[in-house]
Amino acid sequence: MGVALLLAETGGVMAGTGTVDSSKAVDTVKSVEMTARSQSIWEQKYLTGDWGGQRADLENEGVTFDFNYINDLQSDLTGNQTHHITNFGRIRGSVTIDLQKMADFDGKIFVTGMWQFGKNLGAQLNTFTSPSSIAGYNSFRLDEAWYEQGLWEHKIRVKVGQIAAVNDFGQTGLFLMNDETGYSPNINFYPLQPFSPAGKPGVVLTLDPSGKDEGIYVKGGVFTAYADAYHPDTSGLDWRNDFNYGAAGTVEVGYHAANGDYPGVYKLGVSFNDISRYHDLQTGAAKSGDLVAYFTYQKTVWRPLGADGKLDRDRGLDLLLQAMGAPEDRNPIRFEGLLGAVYHGPFASRPQDKVGLGIIFADASSALSSDNRHSGAPGSGSLGTQVALELSYQYNPTPWFSIQPDLQYIVNPVGPNNPQASHRDNILIVGLKTILRF
Repeated sequence: MGVALLLAETGGVMAGTGTVDSSKAVDTVKSVEMTARSQSIWEQKYLTGDWGGQRADLENEGVTFDFNYINDLQSDLTGNQTHHITNFGRIRGSVTIDLQKMADFDGKIFVTGMWQFGKNLGAQLNTFTSPSSIAGYNSFRLDEAWYEQGLWEHKIRVKVGQIAAVNDFGQTGLFLMNDETGYSPNINFYPLQPFSPAGKPGVVLTLDPSGKDEGIYVKGGVFTAYADAYHPDTSGLDWRNDFNYGAAGTVEVGYHAANGDYPGVYKLGVSFNDISRYHDLQTGAAKSGDLVAYFTYQKTVWRPLGADGKLDRDRGLDLLLQAMGAPEDRNPIRFEGLLGAVYHGPFASRPQDKVGLGIIFADASSALSSDNRHSGAPGSGSLGTQVALELSYQYNPTPWFSIQPDLQYIVNPVGPNNPQASHRDNILIVGLKTILRF
């Protein structure tokens, strides 16, 4: 959800005691009436409500539950002789235990698992960009299960356990439907960083001098790599094979501009491994290791004035710029760039809605293009750059339900297994994402 997700703000509440006069009695009645109204099914945060107050009590004690169902319905209207209608769903459950709230101890436990099912339109299209950020391998599995320990007033944090590294390094954080705009650019997966929903054993170390996610920070992670993220560990609970394929790592330095009316974050990092599993796409020669370097700029750049003449912090424009590069002799994509814009509250009467635009550039590597030219296939030649455009609007009739129509248009639709890409028409995709929060 843009910068709003990256830089959550907290507020303080002051309370006093004393004798009750008539004005305070009236305020109490109003408070009770407002509380009753807030329990309306259309106003409550979750479809299942507050569990008779137990959910809020647990959150105050540091235990937070999150359950959601996301569904992506999509169809490609042009670009292929055979058009597809696909539906993919994901049910996820998570629990976070904040030991600071529970026991005044700087630690956190996080566990999440999911069941995902359906058909993946991206597997039918064979393009550099996948039209859905949730579609993938059908599975029922544990995704992440980790413990994070804070030290020296939270200036150092150590996370250890089963981790989806892409969530910590390189994730875009936008709400759009495409994989690049909704999760992370495909080039980011080349160095075999574990990803959601297939987390792997690893450790992440964060150095944050502020202790509050403000200012400069440095973090790095080391994780087990994989030959197949889903096999033989089909459940996320079989770790016997996870240590057989070497290690992958990421190092990142960044700056959180958390204060003020226009928060932002800036990141520079590199993901890498030294695994002997790669080959030259043109010659077939064996290659050892891979890496992806990335830069991310994400910031709130504008807010409208509210009725009180002050900046409306519930509304505004967030911008995202992300650039990633990889060695072009062993990777299908050598450069991927993403421009994103999200406007929160496009209408003053609907501050909870969002409208977003994404532009994705995926440049085919010279080795892949050369291999394509020498294949002799009809229409073979340089693959060039694929450009994907996306426009999406998220309508939130209630806090627990979202409806999101989506349009994507892919220009020069090429892919790593697509030797006749230059003969394909541009692809128009229509989609509908729905989200239920339990």
